[in-house]
Amino acid sequence: MKKLTVSVLIIISAIAARGQQKSVTNFDLDKIWSGYFDERKYVVHLMNQSPKFAWIQSDTGAGPQVILALDFNTTRIVDTLFSNQIKRDSDSLATTFTYFQDFQFSPDDSKILVQTQIEPYNNISQKAFNYVWDVDKKILNVVSANGKQLCPAFSPDSKYLSYILDGNLYLMDIDKNKTIPITVDGAPGEFIYGMADALYENGFGITKAYDWSADGRYIAMLRFNENTVKQYPITTYERSYAEIRRQRYPLAGEMVPDVKAFVYDIANKLFISVDVGVNPDQYITGIKWAPDNKTLLVQKLTRDQKRLEVLKTDAITGKSTVLFTEERPANYVAIQPSNIWFINNGKSFLWLSETDGFRHIYNVSLDTAGMQPLTSGKWEVISVEGTDDSKKEIFYTSDEIGSRQKHLYKIGYDGKNKTRITTGAGYHDVAVSNDKRFFFDEFSSINTPSVYQAVSINGKDPKKLIENKELKDRMKDFGIPDADFFTVKANDSMILNGWVIRPYNNNRAKLPLVLYVYGGATRQEAVDKWTDKFTLTMRWLANQGYIVACIDPRGTPGKGEAFRKSNYKSPGDIEMEDLLKVRNFLLRTYRIDTANTAVMGWSYGGYLAALAQTKYAGQFKAAVAIAPVTNWRFYENVYSERLLGLPSENAEGYKQASPITFTDNYKEGLFLVHGTADDNVHLQNSLELSKQLTNSRKSNFDQHFYADKTHTLSDGAPNILRISLYTRINDFLKKELK
Repeated sequence: MKKLTVSVLIIISAIAARGQQKSVTNFDLDKIWSGYFDERKYVVHLMNQSPKFAWIQSDTGAGPQVILALDFNTTRIVDTLFSNQIKRDSDSLATTFTYFQDFQFSPDDSKILVQTQIEPYNNISQKAFNYVWDVDKKILNVVSANGKQLCPAFSPDSKYLSYILDGNLYLMDIDKNKTIPITVDGAPGEFIYGMADALYENGFGITKAYDWSADGRYIAMLRFNENTVKQYPITTYERSYAEIRRQRYPLAGEMVPDVKAFVYDIANKLFISVDVGVNPDQYITGIKWAPDNKTLLVQKLTRDQKRLEVLKTDAITGKSTVLFTEERPANYVAIQPSNIWFINNGKSFLWLSETDGFRHIYNVSLDTAGMQPLTSGKWEVISVEGTDDSKKEIFYTSDEIGSRQKHLYKIGYDGKNKTRITTGAGYHDVAVSNDKRFFFDEFSSINTPSVYQAVSINGKDPKKLIENKELKDRMKDFGIPDADFFTVKANDSMILNGWVIRPYNNNRAKLPLVLYVYGGATRQEAVDKWTDKFTLTMRWLANQGYIVACIDPRGTPGKGEAFRKSNYKSPGDIEMEDLLKVRNFLLRTYRIDTANTAVMGWSYGGYLAALAQTKYAGQFKAAVAIAPVTNWRFYENVYSERLLGLPSENAEGYKQASPITFTDNYKEGLFLVHGTADDNVHLQNSLELSKQLTNSRKSNFDQHFYADKTHTLSDGAPNILRISLYTRINDFLKKELK
């Protein structure tokens, strides 16, 4: 079940006299990163068996905390499902929780998984201490006192809970409060059962790697053998003697983990090996049960990522045949996590594919593999949100009315009667109820924080829970400028999206330009969505005396296959062409000091910023490169090889795509920033660029390293790291953009 986070803005006290405008100096980094403008979070989940939803009331970290059930039809509270004030005789954790952060319902709503002390694990996944609350019996049981668990999931009959701990898959009999290990030889960095390793998580967006059969008799799982993957050392400096933590991290061209698939027969305690071939140099990117409880679909991708096979497996014997294939000889197959939704009582399934150049929904026959397109057009389906076999309808989100927006639609199994459900320009994050009677909608735009509402499935009669009507006015009181969208035609006639922020009430003739970019194939930045701290920081930066802009260059998602894959085999060049195109457009359109322009980016965007001052030196006066990739041979193989192929087959491509190759070109104005414990883009990238700049007799660059910090440079509240980071960036820009 999808989680939505419902928020209400912390009320800002009005201390100015009536009609008096607050000074822009009141809007500062400390306020942004201390939470002054934050939304209070309410975690919301839809119930499975009734037209109700539930949320956590009061999650401040201390004091009374409850899960309340609300009726969709009235939006009134109808029940208190759980409280942290209950007596916990069965609680065996050394420290009992005083607050919890998330929860999920069992399929029959009779039990609630309560999660506390959640912390990040790898790039996407999270681990937590978990408790199971029996709603009727009023019994709370701890899942495990041996460590935080990952990827918990209820069985279809709600009698069991499965989870991952220390690389092993466990099964908890909830009524008996008894846990049974399904696997015993798992260990982080060696064998991992039921969840993706860091490579798959970062490269494919996969976390949970096991699936229950509909009858609850079997669990299908993947096993990751990381023993052949080389270890990368990460040094931490928290103790007198620095310590080294070793991470399994396959660089471009190195061996990948050997992944196998198994079916576990719970009653007979029997493992069945699934035939996925004998080649260890491949990827297994998905596993899914058919409703017949006999058939398993397994996705297998070649090392070069050009061919994806969907295997149809007999779960009893483990034998597999190829159901259908997708091939992209000219570039690569884009992997969609959780890309199978069964319909027609299991006779067919929905599949997202770029067969026609844009990501659309196809109906695939389980027997014949025949594929029927259900959506089409020069736009992209974002996700499937639910299906209704009784009415033969599919609910999905797409960017059909504009690649900056996201809306909910429905369409028939036959591809007819497409209807847009959500209204209002902007971005709609939705969760559709199991009975398909209503959906929960988090709706925002780039200048307007979220409206949270429960809406009838026909899009009518929205029941607004939180509106934040006064937020925009409050922000203006603090001198917070709006962002304005623009579009620019790329050199090959493709359209680039961007936004621009000008200082609040600043009428200077000309201002320096700071162009922010992320890039890469995983996310868009120039979307019509409220993103609080990030856009607030960019608005703060504008108020320091800059025009700040952001673009999504070619290579980013949302505009079709040709747009996203245009940088294949030559990353950086296409994006730089777009950055310069947008810069020149902004110079013509806004009052900008043409001699003082800068580019700034993080991760892939940091790579582009570093490339701007080396391979494309002289185009920008300054650049801020945060956690940049500087040599694609230093990065993990899924992402690097997707862009450039194997290093052994494209050595020149890797050379031409790396900023370290072009340090002799460097002229001025580079600020390198990196966390020393970055386990995504290793510190080696920035150190190597710094070394090569020095070897090229360049000394006029700045660098700062945050000790023991990872890729996100995150901290507590207030986030001292981010306050430090953006203060340093502003100081650097003021020095360089004179």
